[in-house]
Amino acid sequence: MIDVQVWIFIAALCFLGEMLTVSFFLLWFGVGASVSAVLSYLGFDPLTQFIAFIIISVILLALSRPFAARITKDSPKKATSERLIGQKGLVIEELTPEKGGIVKVEGDTWRAISSQTIKEGEYVFIKEIRGVKLIVEPFKSLDDNK
Repeated sequence: MIDVQVWIFIAALCFLGEMLTVSFFLLWFGVGASVSAVLSYLGFDPLTQFIAFIIISVILLALSRPFAARITKDSPKKATSERLIGQKGLVIEELTPEKGGIVKVEGDTWRAISSQTIKEGEYVFIKEIRGVKLIVEPFKSLDDNK
């Protein structure tokens, strides 16, 4: 008879592996192993435990794949920083060519660099990104900045 502790160990490994990979693949094998641990505790034979493990894992895996595909299908193709290019930001710490400053864009604050001084409270146009700093220029209108 497969001992309860063996199934618990398998479930723990699967859950730990899922936390490291976040793929929703090992999670279902962990659930299957947990159900098999309960069956083992209740005294079911090892063949029933193993069949339950396989059936539950495969069914949950099959049910979750379309759901996971639907969720990830519409994920943005661009990185967060790339989406900022062409956006308007608000200067919250004066920008100078020597030391840069801080700009708020879409609710987040970013270090920014400009070739000219831009006062706090003014808007900037994001031209590009270098590393973790935005390269900005004074905002005129969207057509003028392109």
